[in-house]
Amino acid sequence: MLNDIIVGIAKALGAAFGDGFRIYENDVAQGFTEPCFFIAALEPEQMPLLGERAVRRYPFDIHYFPGADGTNAALYDMAEHLLCVMKYIILPDGDMLRGLSMRYRAEDGVLHFFVTYNRVVNIPKKQPVMEILDTDIKTKKG
Repeated sequence: MLNDIIVGIAKALGAAFGDGFRIYENDVAQGFTEPCFFIAALEPEQMPLLGERAVRRYPFDIHYFPGADGTNAALYDMAEHLLCVMKYIILPDGDMLRGLSMRYRAEDGVLHFFVTYNRVVNIPKKQPVMEILDTDIKTKKG
């Protein structure tokens, strides 16, 4: 599920910004090309609901590395644009998720855009396997 959401985020970023921006989903130690986005999953969590259902929260930090014009004004303009782009994403299976708790901050020339996507999931419950039952059947009077 987490990987599907990462793919949905990458597709939304690619559709909004085109080929001019590189999108990284994995750690890149050195040599990344700016301007670019880096999608980082934070700490997913699961909260139980009634029955065999649960809500899974998937928080993300989308880093934006602006390149040469890395002024705070450019970072804030990008953040305002990301508020619209990340509002809805479409997963590979066609489901649509809504971005919640969107916020951002500029730090050391990098924009950190935080967004959370929730998903209700069914948790399959293991059914006990029946054992073999042997019975002796007799009539009352016979």
